[in-house]
Amino acid sequence: MVGTDTERSPRPYSGRVLGAEPAPGRAGDSRTVGTSRRPALPAGRAVVGGFLVAVAAVIVFAASLAGASNPGQGWVVASQPLGAGTVLGPNDLSTATMRLARGTTALAFRQVTSLEGRALAVAVQPGELVQASMLVPSNQVPPLRPVTVAVDPVSLADLTTGQPVDVLATLGSGSASSVEVVVRGATLLDAVTSGSDLLAPGGSGQVTIGVQTLAEAEAVVQASQAGTVSLVAAEKSDGIGPGPGSGGT
Repeated sequence: MVGTDTERSPRPYSGRVLGAEPAPGRAGDSRTVGTSRRPALPAGRAVVGGFLVAVAAVIVFAASLAGASNPGQGWVVASQPLGAGTVLGPNDLSTATMRLARGTTALAFRQVTSLEGRALAVAVQPGELVQASMLVPSNQVPPLRPVTVAVDPVSLADLTTGQPVDVLATLGSGSASSVEVVVRGATLLDAVTSGSDLLAPGGSGQVTIGVQTLAEAEAVVQASQAGTVSLVAAEKSDGIGPGPGSGGT
């Protein structure tokens, strides 16, 4: 019996259920599963590295702000060339504003007065920071250089051996004469005078004074050859070292 059009042969079972998605990886399945993926997160090292870079940037910025608001402090420096053995006076030193490392601040000085009367153990250049390691220890007296010269004996009347003295030089004569300070704060070591002529103007007087440096000794000798040398009692306010008459300041 021939079937009608409504009768059809049954189709083979495909194993698929109506409305269900095919399982991935099956042969003949042309659909792709999982084509959209979430972006991967940065690795742990990358996160830490970025954090450190940010912290470094903040530190540098903070340091620049601190530097702008704190230009530094005043520290004692040499105001002129100073040789080893120089006894420091107020004209030898000045202050300069600068920023020092923590280790250096412990060796530097803020006040000029704290260094007056101290002796240098090494030579110092103008503008150079004066540090404790450059000084002769305060409990060690620097050796004196003895210089013997002829002086006006009248100037010795009230002086005694061991007394600090200032050395003056009178140049020229009459109204054209001038007096210059040669050395400040020298030490009177010895004095020899010709008895009866002690107080006579122009009388002979010979003294030995102690100075700190070769430059001071040279200045005293030059003054004795250029004019008449006189001694006066030194005062602390006079300072110590070469005077204007020696070419110092």
